Amino acid sequence: MAIRSDARLGGDLPQMNRVPEGPGLKPLFHSVRDIALILDKTVQPGYGVLKAGTMLAKNSVTGYLTPYITDDHQDDNVGRSYLTNDIASGADVCYVTLTDAYKFAVGDEIVFVRDNSSSPEYRDGGAITAIDVTTYPNRAEITFTTAIAAVTTFSTANGVNAYVKSGAATKFSTCAYILDKDIDTGSGEFAAGALTSVVLHNAVLYEHALVNKDAQALTDLGAVEDGRFVILK
Repeated sequence: MAIRSDARLGGDLPQMNRVPEGPGLKPLFHSVRDIALILDKTVQPGYGVLKAGTMLAKNSVTGYLTPYITDDHQDDNVGRSYLTNDIASGADVCYVTLTDAYKFAVGDEIVFVRDNSSSPEYRDGGAITAIDVTTYPNRAEITFTTAIAAVTTFSTANGVNAYVKSGAATKFSTCAYILDKDIDTGSGEFAAGALTSVVLHNAVLYEHALVNKDAQALTDLGAVEDGRFVILK
């Protein structure tokens, strides 16, 4: 059974809560896991439960792992934090939910992306200098180094979201590893991160078990698709 962040309880009344039965865990490896190149890594706090098969990138500052950000700039990606405010020209602060604030740390570099006529536009916000989770009851304030200049459309209406820089321009996220087991990195103020193993080379994986996979991730890893399999050379 996958690790969960909640207890699945609905209050103090006597009760019994069963997890619905399903087909079981999806296998990740088609090849023998023991022959794959496996590395031990640390995953950054704040992303909750990550499933085996999640594509991972590497924090450009700390080297901790974070969820890979796909080319689809507004997909449902746990690595993204959707802003709760518009970013005005010259602004060097942004606001995210209190829970999402714990995906970031002072010193991390922050990246912004917004929808620009169905195409992404990216901005590198530089290093985070402060994260305030106490002033407001409903949001956190993140202060960053490089102000967003001469724009009026980095707005919630255009789906502006932020994530930890984990690669080179222009998207600033490069897939580096694949998570090979379920982990819980924690969520909100109690997030602590996770120690895990990741697969890098010499494996044949089931394509349907991969999370956050896109063509660019496979290119980053030097992997190829072959029917229902992904081959890490």
